[in-house]
Amino acid sequence: MNTRLKDQIAIVTGAADGIGRAIAELFCQEGASVCVADINEVAGTEVVNKLNEQGFNAIFVKTDVSCIDSVKNMVEQTVTQLGKPSVLINNAGIIYQNKSFLETPTEQWDKSFAVNLDGMWHCCKQVIPYMKEAGFGTIVNVGSVHSFKIVPNHFPYAVTKHAIIGLTKNLAVELGENNIRVNALCPGMVETPAAFKWFDESEDPEAARKELGDIHPLRRNASCEEIAYPALFLASKESSFMTGQSLIIDGGRSVVYHL
Repeated sequence: MNTRLKDQIAIVTGAADGIGRAIAELFCQEGASVCVADINEVAGTEVVNKLNEQGFNAIFVKTDVSCIDSVKNMVEQTVTQLGKPSVLINNAGIIYQNKSFLETPTEQWDKSFAVNLDGMWHCCKQVIPYMKEAGFGTIVNVGSVHSFKIVPNHFPYAVTKHAIIGLTKNLAVELGENNIRVNALCPGMVETPAAFKWFDESEDPEAARKELGDIHPLRRNASCEEIAYPALFLASKESSFMTGQSLIIDGGRSVVYHL
């Protein structure tokens, strides 16, 4: 086992699958005790059972990040069972695809902000007092390339992801004097279970996968593990003088001018 997060207590939201799961697994391998926080109880419990079978220290707490009481309970359970959190990975999020501005129902707008933005604020509000008390901490807010670029028909996902950058910068400035670092991790196209579900719904899944991969200079999509390692960098002492920044991991897609 490596030790870049030895003795750290980490909360990872949206960790039942995809990027969050990869982060939780890697953090355990690097010595952290991890709370897997997710609304999916079956998948989240499965993740934690596998981690515990491997000798790691992990717990699952069913969490709806859009509900402040649910988040408060999750953090309390983390403190009771693992210890006071020193690392927070705000990863939970939702996306509504193929929606233009005028086609977006009010309830989808509200739900997008409730999960993607309010959820991060709820977690920060509950965790930051413990970090202040300890005199250190790291927060990683998972944004997206949508935090900087607009892809048509992904409204209001990009709006929420833009807002995450503002939240990250504001918290970084406010919490710097407490030795609490706050950064954003911004992935591009990642082959999550949700992405494979989308591929499978197309007429030719492999062609759909290749088409998305080919828009990147690296000519492929990212694996979940390729996002987990940058998250580890931001959470560890290796990035100790980095705060208020956005780390874009997108295979070079955002630097390409043409579609």
